[in-house]
Amino acid sequence: MNVYDKAHELARALSASREYRDYKAAKEKVYQNETNKKMLMDYKRKQFQLQASYLSGKKPSEEELDRFKKLSELIQYSQDISSFLQAEYRLNTMVSDIYRILSQAIDMDLDFVEEQQQEGEAANEKN
Repeated sequence: MNVYDKAHELARALSASREYRDYKAAKEKVYQNETNKKMLMDYKRKQFQLQASYLSGKKPSEEELDRFKKLSELIQYSQDISSFLQAEYRLNTMVSDIYRILSQAIDMDLDFVEEQQQEGEAANEKN
């Protein structure tokens, strides 16, 4: 058994999965509308900046948090963006589960990943 052949087989299965097809279709739909695309990119950029602040031990300002909250509320009114974010979440969950399965098979320590996922889920619940 060649491990790389199995990895390519897994990659093909991921590409054919419903989660990936839903993600790809939702992304294409969002990107067809320039306003939605810009709003999504702004949301992701702000989300990344906030996460980076938290991970570096800095607390974002109330102004930054307020802007992100307002943008999050605005995004909820866009069915296309909301659908994309849900599809992206499902795909990321599947990939994380696969990574966890592989890591457990080779007894790799992933405590930091689980902590990061829990922090991300807690942050998403606040927004």
